[in-house]
Amino acid sequence: MRDDDEAAFDRFVAAERPGLLADALRLTGDAGRAEEAVQVALTRVRRRWGRGDPAATAAAALADAAGRGQVLEALDAPPPAPAGWRLDAAAAGADVRRRTRRARRLRAGAGVAVLAAAALAVPQLLDDPVPPAAPVPDEVPVLAEVPVLAGPTRGSLAGDHAFVEAVRRAGWGLVAAAPVEERTVVLATDTPAGRVVLVTGTVDEDVRGVWLTGPVGAEPADLQLHVPRHLGPFRPASLLLGGPGTASLVVVAGPDDEVEVSPRLQVGPRGTVARVYEPVPGDDGVAVTEVATTSGGTGASIRIRRGGQVVYRTAAALDLTLRGPTPDAPPLPPLRPAEVPPAPRAVAAALTEVAVPLGVESAELLPELLWSGRLPLEGVPGSVAVVVARSPGGGLVVTTWAAQVGPAGAGRVVPCGVQTPPGTAPVAELVIARVCDFSSPETEPSDAGRWLVVSAPPDAAGAAVLDDRGTVLATPALAGGSAVVPLPEGADTVRTLDAGGRAVAEVPVAAAPVAPFGDYGGGPVR
Repeated sequence: MRDDDEAAFDRFVAAERPGLLADALRLTGDAGRAEEAVQVALTRVRRRWGRGDPAATAAAALADAAGRGQVLEALDAPPPAPAGWRLDAAAAGADVRRRTRRARRLRAGAGVAVLAAAALAVPQLLDDPVPPAAPVPDEVPVLAEVPVLAGPTRGSLAGDHAFVEAVRRAGWGLVAAAPVEERTVVLATDTPAGRVVLVTGTVDEDVRGVWLTGPVGAEPADLQLHVPRHLGPFRPASLLLGGPGTASLVVVAGPDDEVEVSPRLQVGPRGTVARVYEPVPGDDGVAVTEVATTSGGTGASIRIRRGGQVVYRTAAALDLTLRGPTPDAPPLPPLRPAEVPPAPRAVAAALTEVAVPLGVESAELLPELLWSGRLPLEGVPGSVAVVVARSPGGGLVVTTWAAQVGPAGAGRVVPCGVQTPPGTAPVAELVIARVCDFSSPETEPSDAGRWLVVSAPPDAAGAAVLDDRGTVLATPALAGGSAVVPLPEGADTVRTLDAGGRAVAEVPVAAAPVAPFGDYGGGPVR
């Protein structure tokens, strides 16, 4: 960078770093992780200095860096800022330059074979935290696994031996059942929404089981069967009964575990995304609490603490026999010139993906169709829909979905990811660059079936797809500001261009999602 660019970057750090630190603290709930996330974000800003809006680059990079850990705190109740951050503005800028130099030396000093490995090593290098000033423990205690799906039976009906024996012998439907004498009735209880039983056993060295549900007072023969997706001897189990509306959430954890529940995801006016968890009273590791549900499901997430440590986070499992029908997609006129109308299934899926985690019905999102376009797939043509919604907290939520659906509605829809701009961002000026992955496992490793979706204001006539060094990989034409093209290998950012070829905006290419929107948690927390 030239001296004037370095000076401009230093001014940017001094002006923007306090706000970035506050946002990172809300996202991570930890001062050390927050400061490290900001350093990672500023490093990306410096690498891309002079290419696009540095504030937008910093915001996107911060969301990526902070999202590598779990979100712990609420938007409206972040942890207090430390009395002093480890780095001041000058030291933060120097640290960014050190990281950049180390990454450049690694790239420049390697041969072709080593470069392939460096592509994996560089992100780890850039993300290495600077050693903290305060001492840290030499090792974090590793908690022993605790059997969860074990006897004796827990719950309000545990003392009804005749009932417990009857549900132990109940059929498992199409599930391969464990021998009756080897089954465990883990839970038998009544809740405000009905009677709940969990029976498990081992089949071919695999833990299997069934939930049995019905009205309060129902006889064993009258209970309905529900097959849980994931069971494990040390894995907490949950089931949601009732809804839409108020429902009962049942959680089975270890006998001494603490259960916490977050009712929904929060998206604040600045686009920050977070959850807040509250403890739920329990008895012997069983917790029952009321949560709100919508016609599409629930935004609730469960967190388990053991010995004061968070050991598990996951979505609440829904009893599908009680789930309402998926709402039909409302007709949404596109805000930008559209090649083809979107597949109704894609729009319905997009609205459900956003509405359920936020704990609202789709109509409450005030949705708009930003753009829809053609997806040039082989065989049955496909389409893409970019939908903009408004969260109850004031932020925007933009979700992109792709569909390959026949005239009768059969086919598949694929999520391409969600972004959360500030609520003050003008919708008409949003620039979207997302990856829709229609590749199949049979073709991997291959980029076949991976598409880059670009949607910008209609005056954008073209685009340049760049790698992380700023090299132009492709220059797709934009029709009405938008296009769907095969994803170039190494695509990192998209720069939109006006009719004269001048740069208008530059945004990072967001990778295809690897987890559902909602920050529910993916299971064990290591």
